[in-house]
Amino acid sequence: MKTKLRYLFVFVLIFSLALVGCQSADEEPAPEPAPAEEVEETAPAEEAAEPVTLRFMFPEGAGRGPGFESAIAAYQEMNPHVTIEMESVPFREYGGLLPVQFAGDSPADVALVDSSAVISYAYNGAIVPLDDIFGQADVDDFLPSLVAQSTYEGQMYGAPFFISTQGVFYNTDMFSAAGIDPPTSVEEAWTWPEFVENVSQVAESAESDAGDVWGLVFLSNPPGSISWSLPVIRSNGEPDSNTFMALSADGTEVSGYLDTPEAMEAYQFWQDLYVEHGLAPQGDVPDAFGNGQAATMISFSAWGSVLNNVFPDLNWDIMPIPYLETHIVHASHFMPTVAAKSDHQEEAKAFVQFLSSIDGFMAYYDVTSDMPARVSLLNELEEFQVRPLSIFKDELLTVAYAAPGGPGGAIYGEIVGSLMLDIAQGADIEAAVEAAVTELDAQLTQFK
Repeated sequence: MKTKLRYLFVFVLIFSLALVGCQSADEEPAPEPAPAEEVEETAPAEEAAEPVTLRFMFPEGAGRGPGFESAIAAYQEMNPHVTIEMESVPFREYGGLLPVQFAGDSPADVALVDSSAVISYAYNGAIVPLDDIFGQADVDDFLPSLVAQSTYEGQMYGAPFFISTQGVFYNTDMFSAAGIDPPTSVEEAWTWPEFVENVSQVAESAESDAGDVWGLVFLSNPPGSISWSLPVIRSNGEPDSNTFMALSADGTEVSGYLDTPEAMEAYQFWQDLYVEHGLAPQGDVPDAFGNGQAATMISFSAWGSVLNNVFPDLNWDIMPIPYLETHIVHASHFMPTVAAKSDHQEEAKAFVQFLSSIDGFMAYYDVTSDMPARVSLLNELEEFQVRPLSIFKDELLTVAYAAPGGPGGAIYGEIVGSLMLDIAQGADIEAAVEAAVTELDAQLTQFK
């Protein structure tokens, strides 16, 4: 059950307006104003704020649309002169559209940027610093990893709003019927080979009205984002090894990181999930998990509220992400940013400030259960203290790492994401990795 917070600021504001705007019948009537000729000086009437329209762009999915509608409604109630137009973009198209938007003359005023790419867009001057909207108390309350991922040359360019790790949603009825007991804690997480063995048994014994049941699906299939796919490769390396890092410390080199023997072995495993085992589909299967066409789905915490709302008869639970050698999940999420080319930067910053506030997040959280970027809320919200959603918090505190980024983070994410997609669809692994490494080393040279 969600915690109901009382918003003191809103209460004080409404109460103050009531005192100013209303007068009880028991009060003395206000004195008649003095005749015009007797008034030496009249105070100028307060000017109404000029109407402003802001465009807010974000990738659709996982209840983000209704969540932001709720947050925007709360903001516009306090700021009636501001109209915020939502622009929801299909998730798979968002990464390619974002740089085009920033390069154009009229980008969205506010846009969500993956935390691993914030520094990249800051380096290129596409977004503006946001330090002036955060107090030290805010910075201290934000998760340190998000502050680090949004900070370039001492200034914050992204507003920590929510955080994500990845968990495995599973159909409890299918697992029970197959006699398979999934792990219930991060310490008991399956390795990927164990996952494949167990989930294959579940999928083979399960039935759906649509026919065969997939063992595993993602939000998009195969996933084109490194948030979902790259941890598989990184997990095949020891902590602090080049394989685990997947990018040089200065963010300018991938040769010797993405093409190590351990990485090549992991690419083969990734491809086998799709090609040899046929555990996951090579194209999207809409609502596969909700409709009973998949035994498991890798997603993040907000998907729980979506499943409950859209598929109320589905019985599900969550287990931690599997791994090869080292347990790892990516701790990242999209962050609100303000475009450098926005004609309404101050108004856009004010909206972003509200989103990253406790009030703003709670207005969003009332609709969808994303994990908050504020430590105070993460420790307070009841849902993240108990299973199943506590799995995400436990991962965050024990096995979560930031996705590789730096000034070239947007380029890195696009090329590596495409590489993982191509491999899942059956590309020649050696040739695909060599081409990606060559291109990335050439592209990242500019950041040395």
